[in-house]
Amino acid sequence: MKKILILLLAISLSISSLLAESISVKVTSSKPIYKTITKRVPYTYYDDVERNVPYNCGRTTVNRNEIGLDTIVGTVIGVVAGNQIGRGNGRVAAKIVGGLGGGYVANQMRTGNSQTCYRTEIVQQRFTSYDYEEVQKIVAYKNCGYIGNRLICKKTKRRQRYIYLNY
Repeated sequence: MKKILILLLAISLSISSLLAESISVKVTSSKPIYKTITKRVPYTYYDDVERNVPYNCGRTTVNRNEIGLDTIVGTVIGVVAGNQIGRGNGRVAAKIVGGLGGGYVANQMRTGNSQTCYRTEIVQQRFTSYDYEEVQKIVAYKNCGYIGNRLICKKTKRRQRYIYLNY
């Protein structure tokens, strides 16, 4: 029911616009209508920045994956600990895991003596910032013309040579 009413209304409006009288008026002046907008304008600049750079202080150790006395002792301690933890068939697995873990920890303790120091360097870094400027933008035109002594104006998106008035 609503669709039929909407259809009838649309038909009646289109018929009335066809029957309406239209007058064309020659445009004598067309002036732009401006709107002020704020525009964001990027600019790039460079500035000196301090940066901490890591370097080796001289206490170095070379890890050649050698098995030392400390690794053997760590493995034995890991096997003993695994023997105490495991039960039944899991005891063998606990010994293996404990031995590997103990050897690894002991080996890492030997190679973990290196120290990292930092020095400060000054480098240029690029930054982007923004300025804001106000710009006048044309949003429409006020087109005006005369019918007799009467001034008629109409606002449109573009400059017009004629404006059309419907009665």
